[in-house]
Amino acid sequence: MLGYCWLCNQSLTGRTGGGLCLVCLYDLPRLPPSCLKWRCQQPERAQGRYWYAAMSWQADTRSLVHRFKFHSCPELAQVLAPLMVAQVLHCYQDKPRPDAIMAMPMSYSRWVKRGYNQAGLLARAVAEQLQLPIISGGLRRLYDTGTQQHHSSASQRWDSMQRSLYCTGNMTGLTIAVVDDVLTTGASISAAAAAIEQRGAKAVDAWTFAFAEPHPPLNE
Repeated sequence: MLGYCWLCNQSLTGRTGGGLCLVCLYDLPRLPPSCLKWRCQQPERAQGRYWYAAMSWQADTRSLVHRFKFHSCPELAQVLAPLMVAQVLHCYQDKPRPDAIMAMPMSYSRWVKRGYNQAGLLARAVAEQLQLPIISGGLRRLYDTGTQQHHSSASQRWDSMQRSLYCTGNMTGLTIAVVDDVLTTGASISAAAAAIEQRGAKAVDAWTFAFAEPHPPLNE
């Protein structure tokens, strides 16, 4: 017995998909290996080089991410990471991979409440499988932007994010991949890319498990 599928709860025996039964694994909404930067909420403000995600934001991927983040299931990093790695390998077939990996940081208050940073767990698992170095603590969140997100325009949220992240080390000449669980508006990865490039990085890419198509706020 190998446990149960995270999506359908079917017993896993014999040939399985690493925490998912083969039916659920094959049904996942995979994305093509192409850059998503142009699809963000404000493409004219997008920063970084390539933005890649493995899955689109649909019912199954939403269920996996929500369990990972909000239901104390850190072990799901070992299920999601191989799917991200497979997408990364497809995306970089004809170009060099980044030199190192960083995780998208979270605020201290959220870390205390959750007990772990899901992006950090994903980054470590992805780095191990790709045999790339991980720069722990390379990005720091200066303050939590979450409480003001629901009461501000898209431009205000992007401005707020740009001031919220700080890169802690010298990245001169390096290409860095920033790992996160979900890519939505693009504000967070743009802020991360700006912070890392300010410390001398040659390029910054985004690697996420899922991509949620952004929608403009109703008040805009």
